[in-house]
Amino acid sequence: RKKNTDTDPQNTSIMSKSKNHTNHNQGHKAHRNGIYKPKRERYASLKGVNAKFLRNRRRSIKFDPTIKKSKNLQKRITAAAAK
Repeated sequence: RKKNTDTDPQNTSIMSKSKNHTNHNQGHKAHRNGIYKPKRERYASLKGVNAKFLRNRRRSIKFDPTIKKSKNLQKRITAAAAK
């Protein structure tokens, strides 16, 4: 009968398993340039938001007198209201 060399405790020629993972030195490398919070965007993206909500939001902003708007937009609103 042939001897199984993989599980034989007497066999010293079995290769050790290779290392799967280490996190050594990664924290030091990350802190060399400093760890910063991600920069916050001024306005959050409205991508993927309900279309009906976005249409209503656009119109409510457009016709709300308490919101300050650019002069060009004011001209377009008054021209549209005059028609």
